[in-house]
Amino acid sequence: MQSTPNTLLMRMQGLSSVNAISFTEDSLTNRMRGNPAGRNMQNNRRKLFVIHGWGGTYLEAAERLIQLLDVNAFWHQGTILVPARSATLFRHLLNDPSNDPHYQSLCKLIVSRFLMSPPLPTDQIPHISQYSRFAEDRLRRDFPAFGIPFAPAARKRRATQLANEAHQELQPLLAVLRSVKTQAAQHEGECNEATIRHILHAAAKEKGFTNSPIPLLEALREMHETGGDLDTVASAVLYATALRQQAKAQNLPFRYGHEYQFVFVNYHESLQALKQHAPADLYLADLPVAAFPALEEDILDLDKNGIHVARFEDHHPYDPARKESLQELVNNKKLGTLWLSGPEQGSELPEEDVKCAADMVFESCVAGTPAETDGARRLRKAAHGEDFVTNRTELGILLTNLIKGGICKVELAQIVLASLEKDDAMQLLQQRGWAELPALWHSTLDQTAEHILENATILELEDAHTRIVCAKAVHAEPGMPKLPTGKAIEFLSRAFPDAHYAFYCFGSALMVARRLDHADTSLNLGAMMPRIGTDTDGGHAGAAVCRPDANPHFPRRLLGQISDANFVSFARYLGDRLSDAGYPVQAVRNLSRPGRSRWTSGSRKLIWVVAASFIVGVALMLFFPSFRPEAVRDSNRNFLPYIDIDDEQPISNREPL
Repeated sequence: MQSTPNTLLMRMQGLSSVNAISFTEDSLTNRMRGNPAGRNMQNNRRKLFVIHGWGGTYLEAAERLIQLLDVNAFWHQGTILVPARSATLFRHLLNDPSNDPHYQSLCKLIVSRFLMSPPLPTDQIPHISQYSRFAEDRLRRDFPAFGIPFAPAARKRRATQLANEAHQELQPLLAVLRSVKTQAAQHEGECNEATIRHILHAAAKEKGFTNSPIPLLEALREMHETGGDLDTVASAVLYATALRQQAKAQNLPFRYGHEYQFVFVNYHESLQALKQHAPADLYLADLPVAAFPALEEDILDLDKNGIHVARFEDHHPYDPARKESLQELVNNKKLGTLWLSGPEQGSELPEEDVKCAADMVFESCVAGTPAETDGARRLRKAAHGEDFVTNRTELGILLTNLIKGGICKVELAQIVLASLEKDDAMQLLQQRGWAELPALWHSTLDQTAEHILENATILELEDAHTRIVCAKAVHAEPGMPKLPTGKAIEFLSRAFPDAHYAFYCFGSALMVARRLDHADTSLNLGAMMPRIGTDTDGGHAGAAVCRPDANPHFPRRLLGQISDANFVSFARYLGDRLSDAGYPVQAVRNLSRPGRSRWTSGSRKLIWVVAASFIVGVALMLFFPSFRPEAVRDSNRNFLPYIDIDDEQPISNREPL
């Protein structure tokens, strides 16, 4: 079953029993402060505050884990096909070196499902681009302990054994997760992350589950966290605080999971990914108009399906013709409020007129209302400083580090929203244990991040002289914290200050591309990734992912598994793909620094083999007389009687054979 984000709460809570908030109409020409809703709404319309990127909650992580039991995998022309949206999670799990027994059981379950996959139905062959590919020989190589046979019949029997073992090992965990789903569905208060964490603890204790499921669920949440920055998170929080004050004034409830929710949209997905939340009212800020080629069609289609876009506010450059077409939607009451504060494409605004999205939401929805608290003003200032990298604040730096470090953006938004009335964000983050994380990451993860430099190359493009740093991902040493992708990208930006883009490669199975220099717009990563990977890969201009080994041009036999020995060759191959995509590569410079990882991965193993061989040899001579030198010589005389070996005769005096 293909996993879709943000469906679990909708499925559990229902939509008809929720009392919501009613507001009056708002328009572009008359933005009434303190009236952010956009139009009168029915009592069962949930408010959705959009954060760009991907993210999730404990419940969504639990849902994805449960859905692993029902994953649809197919076999086609020597590869295993999995729905693209589910494949990202599978790749993360299969590439994770964790020794956690839950991880091992999940990998066992995934591999067994892959090995038992039926042929791809003929009616699905035209839609094959919607699937991601996994190589069976890669599974056999990466999981030797699973004992995957070559013979089809034996492979099927072994897959059945693995599946049965995984189900048995995961049953206690699944019992806890199902109990949590039931309790969350019956919960009358806010179903925020703090509440669900409490329910998880209680359910684990009730079921006699010895290991807490929270670390696993947090790891699954982290695997789904990508994209987004403080401006988009702050805008969503400011929307929420404005509507919360409106609800308070009307003595109406405003609970997370009931009346409102934070949801995610990635640029390449289109707004139609939000249809699953209908009926609802949508609040969008910090989403560039140009990132959605069919924005008008998306808004109309959402409206037909019960989702009204109440507000759309953005500060990025826009096409005047696009603004006119969106204004037409406002006039036809298909779009509530439209405010584009950015410059027209090809021009710039005076510095005093430049706004970030949080500035816009604050001015239009918060300023002059009871929602304008010291905390809201502090959040606006923090977001502005981070978006324009000027006058940065302590709170802004901390929140940016947490977001880029992979912290759950939903829980972060909930904590910040709870802090606005008392202006105690730093204290709440301290209580959550997150305030010290950036310093901990810098002190411990930098040791792991340094190993990135052991496999690093620079790709220099011809025309724009753009530089791309291409680096191989590293795994943390045992006992060390894992290196999040965001921290790895941050490390690369510091280690290679002249680089404009970064390709962070998890072997050849997954490549994360990020823009390091936001002033450089010579590459559109979202458009480029399908050329390096497949048509199902992509992202947006500044952040995208792809699967290089799924490209039909990938030289699998030549490169094989990407390692220290052939990473430079892999980087040259990526350069070839860039050249084919219309971005000729002028040079590939190898900047790899020999490090401890090469010693541990190769030389150390050789030393252990030699030492073990020596110990075995000495033991054989000591305890088995037939292996002693004189016994070996006697054996040689018996086997080759024409060779006479005289131990006392010097070698130089012996007659030639």
